[in-house]
Amino acid sequence: MISRVLSILLLTTCLVSNSGKAQVIPAEIDSSREAEVIRITLQKLDQVLKDKNGVPMLQVQGNIPVVTIGGNQKATKKMNDFYQNKRKAFEVQQAIDFKQAQEDYKGRSEEERAYWEGYGLGMSYMPERLDEKVISLIENNDEYTGGAHPNSWRYAQNFDPNTGRRLTLKDITTDEKAAITFINQELLKQTNKYEYKEYFFEGYEKNIKDILTEDTWYLSDNGFVVISNEYIISPHAVGILEFSIPYEVFPYLKKEYRPLSKGVPNEVTSPMENKVY
Repeated sequence: MISRVLSILLLTTCLVSNSGKAQVIPAEIDSSREAEVIRITLQKLDQVLKDKNGVPMLQVQGNIPVVTIGGNQKATKKMNDFYQNKRKAFEVQQAIDFKQAQEDYKGRSEEERAYWEGYGLGMSYMPERLDEKVISLIENNDEYTGGAHPNSWRYAQNFDPNTGRRLTLKDITTDEKAAITFINQELLKQTNKYEYKEYFFEGYEKNIKDILTEDTWYLSDNGFVVISNEYIISPHAVGILEFSIPYEVFPYLKKEYRPLSKGVPNEVTSPMENKVY
């Protein structure tokens, strides 16, 4: 068990001078507390891939987390290994989409090429909860390969900051089977009174059980959140949905995973090369 005081550091602040140019001013860091900090740095992945003639084929957007857990190199490495594997998989998909875009462009007429906008691929992360028990991050993905609209999906990962290991439903609940039953009942209850209920697929109720997986839940500062991706109970037009179960009404969540306070102080850098949380 690690007794850790957490803060989210703002490493850089963007100020605007009288000339109108942004200046980056390093923030002061108390070195005595550096070992107590969990830091998430989001490294940009943005780039445009072009063919040999300079025609844009694939626009890549997103970021990848780089984690620092002060005083715990083992947990830091475990989490960073996980996200480096995510990055490698993303790069593989990037190569596939780039090749597909080239083939698509090559097969088009001159008239069709005049309207060519290229393909798109994105993967980005956002920290949701950071404290002594849980590091929860949300992963947003999108891909456009020339259809009517991009495909989008969202995942989440939850880690134990003491070990760097991913948390499962079994880890955080007192009775996994009973917890899943309760969550599915809560999802049904919330969708039945959802303001866009008429946009759900007919008979969506039978697919409620398909929403929750180990990749579609996270712990926020206020509750247990379930992500409902497109086409499970609703079409693309409705978008990705999230359903939150407040901690106080979730009887199967282990006490130690309920936040000790209402979140952690949060400061975000201005949009530069990286964001640090």
